[in-house]
Amino acid sequence: MPIILSREHLCRILAMTEAIQALEDGFREYSRGHCFVPVRMPVRIEKANGIFLFMPAYLKKEDSFGTKMISVFPENLKKGISTLQSVYLLNDPMPGELLALMDGIFLTAIRTGAASAVATKYLARENSEVLGMIGTGAQAPFQAEGVCAVRPIKTILIFDRVDEIAKKFSKTNSPRLRVPIEVMRSTHEVVVKSDILVTVTTSIQPVFDGHDLKPGTHINAVGAYTPEMRELDDVTVRRARIVVDTYEGCLAEAGDLLIPMKAGRISKESIHADLGEIVLGKKPCSTEEDEITLFESVGFALEDLVTARLAYHRAKESGTRFEFSFTHPSGKHQVTEEVGKGIKLDPAHAVRTA
Repeated sequence: MPIILSREHLCRILAMTEAIQALEDGFREYSRGHCFVPVRMPVRIEKANGIFLFMPAYLKKEDSFGTKMISVFPENLKKGISTLQSVYLLNDPMPGELLALMDGIFLTAIRTGAASAVATKYLARENSEVLGMIGTGAQAPFQAEGVCAVRPIKTILIFDRVDEIAKKFSKTNSPRLRVPIEVMRSTHEVVVKSDILVTVTTSIQPVFDGHDLKPGTHINAVGAYTPEMRELDDVTVRRARIVVDTYEGCLAEAGDLLIPMKAGRISKESIHADLGEIVLGKKPCSTEEDEITLFESVGFALEDLVTARLAYHRAKESGTRFEFSFTHPSGKHQVTEEVGKGIKLDPAHAVRTA
């Protein structure tokens, strides 16, 4: 019987350390060619300045299939509604039956933080102690938690254009992470002192000067997920060893890379590897202490699938779930009323028939 996992359920059963391990295994399977993950399909709703994104993924080894639907409607803020709406469907791919319906917002947040953590684990210097963050919105706590799980962070430096949001982030997350969090007055103050730098904004122009980067800095660029968005300048991408979550996704959507490519500043060959190749050891990590490394992330449907699988199994083990059914208690499919003109659900097979 399918289960529903709310945001509250997921908060209780998903741990960052387990999500990191699940994603590391997922990237390893991706690099081995054991999954099918098409580039997400966008559907733009121009009159509302919004977009729907559909993200399916199939993992052969675990025999798992799932699809995330996420929408981004910036105008929702004027209505007091979240700009992001999302749901995840987890299926058993053999009979095709639905296993779980779960909140996609928390799932996206924790898997994105975990992906950055995997990249940090492989690319950042092991003695990195200062984490810098530009942007302190909803995704930022998960980024901070993920990095702190894989490196001995002693100080977090943050900057946000809205000072009150930065102060709230510090007050809330410093005791949770047990790390002092300082609000800085500029991105420059953050960048020049950071061993690891996370950018998680919705900017359409670079948010810091690449000349400010210390030798040996690792960057997780998370915010830019469309060709028009950009957090990094030409200097940064030219100085860095670039690792992407996937070639297909970043070459289709990452403005951080596409904009300087179009200008002839870098090329496709400037990308050193995808994260799966690094995790599997197909390509080397950073080899020099003073080398700047960059993880460019636009989001990847396999990240959602492996995290959703983890949540499903933890829910089944703990009993943390709400069960539901589309069928009659007798086990027979209920005959439904007419759905649209001339379309009905067949009671025997529950398929659309004209």
